[in-house]
Amino acid sequence: MTQARTDVQISEAVARLEGVVTRTPIVPFEVPDERVRLWLKLENQQVTGSFKSRGAWNQVSLLTEEERTRGVIATSSGNHGKALSWAAERAGVPATIVMPADAYPNKIAACREHGAEVVLGETRMLAEEMCAERVAAGAVLIHPYDAERTLQGAGTVGIEIVEQDPEVELILAPVGGGGLVTGISLAVRQSLGEKVQVIGVEPEGAPSMSRGLASGAPVPLEEITTKVQGLCPPSSGAVNIATCLETLNGVLLVRDEDTFAAQAALVRTGEVVEPAGAATTALVLSGGLPEALLEGRSAADPLRVVAVVSGGNPDPAQLEAIRAQA
Repeated sequence: MTQARTDVQISEAVARLEGVVTRTPIVPFEVPDERVRLWLKLENQQVTGSFKSRGAWNQVSLLTEEERTRGVIATSSGNHGKALSWAAERAGVPATIVMPADAYPNKIAACREHGAEVVLGETRMLAEEMCAERVAAGAVLIHPYDAERTLQGAGTVGIEIVEQDPEVELILAPVGGGGLVTGISLAVRQSLGEKVQVIGVEPEGAPSMSRGLASGAPVPLEEITTKVQGLCPPSSGAVNIATCLETLNGVLLVRDEDTFAAQAALVRTGEVVEPAGAATTALVLSGGLPEALLEGRSAADPLRVVAVVSGGNPDPAQLEAIRAQA
């Protein structure tokens, strides 16, 4: 069984990311339940449009000269691929991104614009196999979530949140493979102990972390029904599950229709947000917070929540359709 990596120090990544990525803002967001004070951590405003640039740069900045020569590779439906392409371009390292053919065209184009070679697989599973073949041939795998250096970089989001909102009581992080939620929960435990709860939010149609935590190891999903790209890998990562078993307060599921409605609500405020980036906001707006967390709360003493808006790279046509309906 994979061991938890609670010894990975998130604070060590802060200096490597200083001046390279953006310290994104947190802003208030009005919700109908007066028992909740919601602030949003806007990683959709991050370099490359998502939190993924944090883990990508943390990884690339630590490559040896021999690894730089071999070049880097990853499988990605979009945001990690774009972030790794950007990080590799910045560092002068060759990059290959293997993507499923149904990835958003703008995300495929973004990888190429940063100089990466893009290889398309018919399905996500086939893309993973193609990536594995190139790794066997010598390319350096920069995993989008199941890697210590990736989650270490992503965890700097958690450090920023507790610095920007010292009164935060609950942090909500979207879950795909689990790199972000693992990094955030680890950062919070290392800096504040059990003072702040961290809960993951994943689609009902791709409950990979929920099942992984229940079994103690990755559980390949036999069927993925969610339409929210970016939150539907074949399974959550082994190192993420092992670590979250010790650091995470739980995982909650959200419906696709609520996620798309939350995306529309965020877009109406002027933000550019992809569906995956709206999952945590959707949980709050749809009344998905457990009543146990809200017991005894009021407008005078609300539950202080920060939800991570993880990405801002939507399909342009989908974004325009939302704006047209506003």
